[in-house]
Amino acid sequence: MNRRGFSLYLTFLVTTIVFILVTGSQQISRTSLDLGRSDAIETIVFHGADGGLERGLAKLRQNFAPFSLNYSSKLGKYRELQVTIAADRVKSGISLKATAVLFEGSREVSRRSLVRSDVQNQPGRTGSGKFVEAS
Repeated sequence: MNRRGFSLYLTFLVTTIVFILVTGSQQISRTSLDLGRSDAIETIVFHGADGGLERGLAKLRQNFAPFSLNYSSKLGKYRELQVTIAADRVKSGISLKATAVLFEGSREVSRRSLVRSDVQNQPGRTGSGKFVEAS
């Protein structure tokens, strides 16, 4: 029997298995990082829209009338969060909608809209309406 050929075959087999394991773990790590990044982006945009609703409620407390408001925030060197708030009169009060859009450079990364319907002109939180996640 020739044992020198067997040693070469065994080395090739072990190297191939290690290569497959490293490649697979690299793919799993990359997927985990992408999911973590997506969660972070969605959290930023949700809280941006929620903050827009709170800013809109504060503006309604000062003057209970329809309005439109835009503002933006820089988040680092390349990210920018733009928030648009619109208050429209409906039969039972005012409907308040806030939309937050996250840009990386000039590319839109994520968008989220939140609504508070039936906002009433009442003191405190009693007239703040129903919170709805818009589509």
